[in-house]
Amino acid sequence: MSKSPIGREFGEIVQERAGGDPKFSAALLEEAVDCLLAGDLPTARSLIRDVIKGAIGYAELSRRTGTPEKSLIRMFGPAGNPTAANMASVLMELQRHGRVRLRVHAEPVNTRRGGKAATRAAPWVA
Repeated sequence: MSKSPIGREFGEIVQERAGGDPKFSAALLEEAVDCLLAGDLPTARSLIRDVIKGAIGYAELSRRTGTPEKSLIRMFGPAGNPTAANMASVLMELQRHGRVRLRVHAEPVNTRRGGKAATRAAPWVA
């Protein structure tokens, strides 16, 4: 009896869908930026990695950004730590590739202490 898993890994399914469904890819990118702004960097990197693998590929992204492919793979890996400049460059190219434009706007958020409303940045796809 074979011990191979039935079906595929969840990440593979997400990446495949990101490659074939531009709206899904844009939604992943939007969620990645939301996680980035919320300080959840591991999740942001993971979502960006799924968009890269599914929609454009590391080789093409490397060509477009001028960043070596292996560096991109490390940056968006589990222990990656991309600089702000590299993150901005990658997000810009993913937006171009997906033909979307991400914008950030401030929206009021209720505070628990009853003081002034705080603001939180939230991305949206144009």
